[in-house]
Amino acid sequence: MRKYFSCLTIFILLLSSSALPAQKKIQGSDLITSEDLESYVSFLASPLLQGRMNGELGLEIAQEFIASNAKILGLKPANGSSFFQPYTIIQKKFDSEKTKVQVIPGGGDTLTITKPIYQLMPLGPSDFVIAGEVVFAGYGIKADKYSYNDLEGVETQGKILLVMLRAPTSDDGKEFLFEGTQWSSFNGIQTKLSVLLFSKAKAILFVTDPKSGYSSFDEMFPGFAGELNASKSLKGEKSRAFDFPGMARILFVHREVADELLKGTGSTLEELQYRIDRELKPHSFLIPDKQLKITEVTMNEEKTLSNIAAYIEGRDPVLKNEFIIFSGHIDHIGGRGDKINMGADDDASGCAALLSLAEAFQNLKSRPLRSLLFLWVSGEEIGLFGSEYYTKNPLFPLEKTVADLNMDMIGRVKGIADTSSQTPMTGPEKVFVIADYQSKELMALAEEADKASSLDFDYSLSGRNHPLQLFSRSDHYNFVLKDIPILFFTSGLHSDYHTPGDVKEKIDFEKMELITRSVFRIGLSIANKKTRLVVDNPHSKW
Repeated sequence: MRKYFSCLTIFILLLSSSALPAQKKIQGSDLITSEDLESYVSFLASPLLQGRMNGELGLEIAQEFIASNAKILGLKPANGSSFFQPYTIIQKKFDSEKTKVQVIPGGGDTLTITKPIYQLMPLGPSDFVIAGEVVFAGYGIKADKYSYNDLEGVETQGKILLVMLRAPTSDDGKEFLFEGTQWSSFNGIQTKLSVLLFSKAKAILFVTDPKSGYSSFDEMFPGFAGELNASKSLKGEKSRAFDFPGMARILFVHREVADELLKGTGSTLEELQYRIDRELKPHSFLIPDKQLKITEVTMNEEKTLSNIAAYIEGRDPVLKNEFIIFSGHIDHIGGRGDKINMGADDDASGCAALLSLAEAFQNLKSRPLRSLLFLWVSGEEIGLFGSEYYTKNPLFPLEKTVADLNMDMIGRVKGIADTSSQTPMTGPEKVFVIADYQSKELMALAEEADKASSLDFDYSLSGRNHPLQLFSRSDHYNFVLKDIPILFFTSGLHSDYHTPGDVKEKIDFEKMELITRSVFRIGLSIANKKTRLVVDNPHSKW
């Protein structure tokens, strides 16, 4: 790149810039800066916090950081004299002493394996015993284009299927021989289940393939493993877990289980994988002279989590009793060993934006007419529990809550890997705004903010019927269920979602600044509107 411009070039640039309409600024928004946003994210996404997992010390440190900054900014604690709103969840988890896998040979001693089991279906742990013969079913793939079917020629009804994760690869395990990168992600499992669930097997056991370099599901997918190792519900609420009678149980087991089952068959799992990959032909078979017995036993424990809630009181003697909520989730999925999921974008970015918004509103020369509540919820990653608890136990009456503006993952720009339908992303001056048009007035205010900023709003992921279902996948949805209109801001689902790659260094803080300023503008417009937003399409009428 050339370092210097010619005088003529500079002159032309000055002329062209003067012809462009100036971006409309709004008083107070200048306090929202990329530098401040970066400083907040740097702490919230630091290794010190170990991925901010619910119930762990790292999340508590993050919450103390938020509460301390709220106090420094002069915000009022929303729960009496406290910024914290505690709540309790009931966690149903495996009893590690009683849960086990047993390999039972035809004539010999039973071998018991106590390595962790993860249950995908029914979702979360449950009490059961399954026993039976085992069929090694390769990758569990049916790919007509390649005349490949791992289930062809084997009897699967009533059996337990042992299936490798991923798909046939090159010898180094890096290049997939069947089309599609989904085999390296959780989406590959979903693709396989579309075939495997019709096998009439009593259980499907997934095991990591040797070329992956992983021995267990929790090593390969630590974020998902954390979500599956326990089912959770708010204390006093009915458990969300439910069973599907007659459907196969879907489990993830340790490689040690596969190794023990295949002993004496003449082939190891590694040898079978290399044979399948080189020939691109299935090598499925019934494992002879062995039975497998899986016993799952669960136990319940209580865990206390907290939301952080702070507010700025409105100046109007009547309208100050109405609230606009700005929300984001402070929790993330933690990590394992040195593989920490920092969660810089998910959702340290949204939490940082809330702090900058609070500072901007707090320093206005004239406070807004309505009050503003800043809500940093926990429990989002394990089931939107923090926002659910708030909407069922609000610190201010829900009938006085005018709108929720939610921010979750607002810091990234589309990269090379972000090209699939599963990872929609926006560029440096675009943001997805997700809604389902509950209020025409709210949408009109969003359009005004869109026109006033260089940032473009993209509504293409909106609605209840979009395949990605982002409308129901973050904390705003619990407000939707209470007929409170929402706008959800996100830069998209990048390929580092729920991985150690979600780090501060990949955040575009200039973009974060643009998004946060737009949310500020919309929030200020709602807060100073003489009449309350009309909700002409409430959830209760859907």
